[in-house]
Amino acid sequence: MPTIRVILPILFIALVGGNGCAWIKNTTRSSTQKNNPASIHPATGIRSSTPRTEESELQNIFIADNTAITEVVKWIEENPALIRSNSNRRERLAQRIRIRLDRVRKMYLAFLEKHPNNARARAAYGSFLTHIDDQQGALRELKASAKLAPFNAAVHNNIATHLGTIAVESGRHTRVGEVLEAYQKSIQLAPRSPLYRHNYAIALSLFQKKAAAHLKLTPREVSEEALKQITEALQLDPNNFEIAADLAETHHDFKPLPHEQTLAAWKHAAKLATTEDERSWAELQMAIVNIEINHFDEAKRHLGNVDVKIYAKLKQRLLNAIERTPKQKPAKP
Repeated sequence: MPTIRVILPILFIALVGGNGCAWIKNTTRSSTQKNNPASIHPATGIRSSTPRTEESELQNIFIADNTAITEVVKWIEENPALIRSNSNRRERLAQRIRIRLDRVRKMYLAFLEKHPNNARARAAYGSFLTHIDDQQGALRELKASAKLAPFNAAVHNNIATHLGTIAVESGRHTRVGEVLEAYQKSIQLAPRSPLYRHNYAIALSLFQKKAAAHLKLTPREVSEEALKQITEALQLDPNNFEIAADLAETHHDFKPLPHEQTLAAWKHAAKLATTEDERSWAELQMAIVNIEINHFDEAKRHLGNVDVKIYAKLKQRLLNAIERTPKQKPAKP
């Protein structure tokens, strides 16, 4: 599956005036404790020791935040085609979204005015600001949270993710060093977390040249470090398809491509797939690698296992490429 993710659907991004790309896998929204009400909201990463009344108020804001984001996504998904084609409908929805999210923003501001040193609130508000494309505001709040709670690995991870997102969106990679250092800090604080190693590996691959300069390594050594980190992430979370798929994808950073290892990695990812989309994506990748080494019959076999509509055009292009390619002796894997 593609490694570049979006925080909210593309249409919402256009409506609120930014692109909001969350290029790293699941931030701490998906990794919090489900049985702890305080963990409903992302980016907090630590249990609360605040007074009950303060904590209760913060819980209500977290719930309001999640409810608002869920509602916005639902509004957009109800009829995206009509919204794209009807400018009046699009503007009305944009206004509705702004009003809905502004209520949550005011709740955070009121709370922080009373409790400016609440690290969890700062982190959560920073995460919220990423949804409304306030990049500088989000970074300010996340850094304030990190200063208040320097041993919170989740916040360092989210700072890195936020800075990395800005780098991808803007094409300016001047702060890649900060991205890498923040991920390294999160790994240092929580070495058993697969999420932070996974994210760090993706950052190394995405910013290979800048990472090489910052870490004083060769580009190949950066790729080797990325492979090491994502391998460790999969060992920590052995049933995670996304980590397995990105591990396989990391092999593509090496030149020449290590065909045998790459095919083995994609085969393992396919075994971990839990949906037809995931399984088909792995089959497509195995077909592409086999085409590179002129194993056309094997490539066709993998393409025959792809039945998902969203990959139909890519599947056909690959089949056409096979038919147009002069028959050659298969390369050694």
